[in-house]
Amino acid sequence: MDPSRASITARLADFPRTEASLEGRKAAAVAVALVEDDGGVGVLLTRRAARMRAHAGQWALPGGRTDGGESSVDAARREMHEELGVLVAADAVLGLLDDYPTRSGYVITPVVLW
Repeated sequence: MDPSRASITARLADFPRTEASLEGRKAAAVAVALVEDDGGVGVLLTRRAARMRAHAGQWALPGGRTDGGESSVDAARREMHEELGVLVAADAVLGLLDDYPTRSGYVITPVVLW
């Protein structure tokens, strides 16, 4: 598989994405932030604080609840800045993956960024 930005963008454009309705759940987004260096392509993760009520100390994709009127893309970009201090331009968005309804009452939309 070619892990280049162009290849990933093309694959996401052809991806038959599944959207989930909220049905009383809250909208959330995570950033699947792809980074490239000499060793290849990797994904940025954040470690949840030890003091958090849920999933303390776990490694996770940066993300969180979508603010009122905010798109999933904007939420993922905002969370990248809040959690990792990384400002991501709108043109860094490659596409979206399938929504994921959780048992905890969220519908999470993964946003793929470069």
